[in-house]
Amino acid sequence: MQPEGLIGIHLNLVDFTPTDTERSSATPEEQKILADMQEYLDNLSGYFAIQSKHPQSIAYSVADSPAGQAAWIYQMLADVSDSGGEPERVFKLDDMIDNIMLYWLPNAGPSSARLYWETAKEKPRQVTIEEPMPLPTGVSMFPGEKARISKRWAEPRFAKLVHFNELPKGGHFAAWEQPAAFVDELRATFSKVR
Repeated sequence: MQPEGLIGIHLNLVDFTPTDTERSSATPEEQKILADMQEYLDNLSGYFAIQSKHPQSIAYSVADSPAGQAAWIYQMLADVSDSGGEPERVFKLDDMIDNIMLYWLPNAGPSSARLYWETAKEKPRQVTIEEPMPLPTGVSMFPGEKARISKRWAEPRFAKLVHFNELPKGGHFAAWEQPAAFVDELRATFSKVR
């Protein structure tokens, strides 16, 4: 959790599980966070489930068909961007095609799916109250990200929370959806770390 030479981190997605106490005392804003997490688990996590359990199954589809690759990426953009299910509201069509082509041309779709399987196998550690992250940390929460954390929930999980901000728009692909705001968040975090 604190490799030599790493001076700090910035997160715009925090993998954590609320405690029972946090759930029962959730503010209205935190209840919305919990509802969004549940919506993701119930309705939007299918791509994660397939890639983390059977990556080779989807690998054949995305490697064999440019339409299959395009549909796979487009649906993910629709599901987890801050676009209301219409990625064209957030991304330029040419930019989406460029992104899809970066999977298609080098045939990177299969290995990108396998990454989820590899990560699931490793069982990454969540930040917890019992063992908080010791590094200086900045957290930026974009409202379209389904996995969010409140400042109240973040503070005990990060021993040195140097920056926390909730932004007005942006989703899972915050650096792509809101690049200027994302850069500002990085600068705000690391200006407090140096």
